[in-house]
Amino acid sequence: MLSRAGAAIRTQAAVFGRTGAPAEVVGVRTAEMPTDAAALGADGVAVRMLAAPINPSDLNQIEGTYPVKARFTAGQAVGGNEGVGQVLSVGRSVTDLRPGDWVVPQRAGELGTWATHVLARRSQLAVIPAAWRGGLVEPMHVATLRVNLSTAYRLLRDFGAPAEGSWVVQNAANSSVGRAVVQVARAMGLRTLNVVRDLRGQPDRLPRLKAELRALGADLVVAESELLPALRGLGGPAALALNCVGGRAAGLLARAVAPGGWLVTYGGMARQPLALPTGPLVFGDVRACGFWMNRWYEAQGDRRERDAMWQWLLRLAADGGLRLPPMELVAWRDGLDERRALDVVRAAVGWQEGAKRAFVFGGA
Repeated sequence: MLSRAGAAIRTQAAVFGRTGAPAEVVGVRTAEMPTDAAALGADGVAVRMLAAPINPSDLNQIEGTYPVKARFTAGQAVGGNEGVGQVLSVGRSVTDLRPGDWVVPQRAGELGTWATHVLARRSQLAVIPAAWRGGLVEPMHVATLRVNLSTAYRLLRDFGAPAEGSWVVQNAANSSVGRAVVQVARAMGLRTLNVVRDLRGQPDRLPRLKAELRALGADLVVAESELLPALRGLGGPAALALNCVGGRAAGLLARAVAPGGWLVTYGGMARQPLALPTGPLVFGDVRACGFWMNRWYEAQGDRRERDAMWQWLLRLAADGGLRLPPMELVAWRDGLDERRALDVVRAAVGWQEGAKRAFVFGGA
């Protein structure tokens, strides 16, 4: 809602003043944001948000357990670390952005994305040129580009560079990153053996899940209890194993890796220490390490590699080779009564296993 006299716009954001359970500590703040160049100063950028996912790491940050800590300003922090927005106006010294451009956060923890509008500094934003997203109708691929999609790409690129036709084995294959790994690996000419939970007590769900992953391009999909027989049928060990579970599951993957291959851990869903067998590590020279996408971004002095990765992923998506995981889209419209906005936000950020949600923003 634009105020002509003050050249300001009414905004809402999901905020928290302390760490704790997201559904309990997150509230909604309504404010006025300037949009005229004079009020934006030299390097300000006014952005209308288009979409923002609700990632587990965002909820961990609100709980206070994530390594990237929230930035509290005047006692409040805005939730969300990933998303895409459209530039409304820019400050007088900003010459490389114009109204209508799409932008994403440059770094995690600096710019809360769970907001109808964001006031940022130019240095906090990375631009997504229109040429990179040609053919994409919905903004969600761009909104989820920085974390899950990029994690899948780097996992497959940076650890041993598996040759075309090589096997990659992963657990948590039905997670957001796992689904992206299936599709990115297929585009790179790699084969995937994908492990999901046994889902005891849900006999109908496992066949559906296997069919769903095969439709994305998975070569093999097995329950954890079926992994060892499946490994014997590969005809040889995997070049790379990707672990997002931890505990005993990590040890099973280590046994699947070829001598000199990699076991990469990028998550710990089981919340248990890695249980790795000695044999593959000592006698098989399996290289076990961790990966965190935020650390990769911080280590990049040259952004050309990041830009090449983002262009590659968006082109794959535009060509139909990269489908997003099933998610519930939570509509957060401009002009909502603050009480209604609070209901929308608190329902969206409540923990629920297997549910992927994202905010989509737009007019009333």
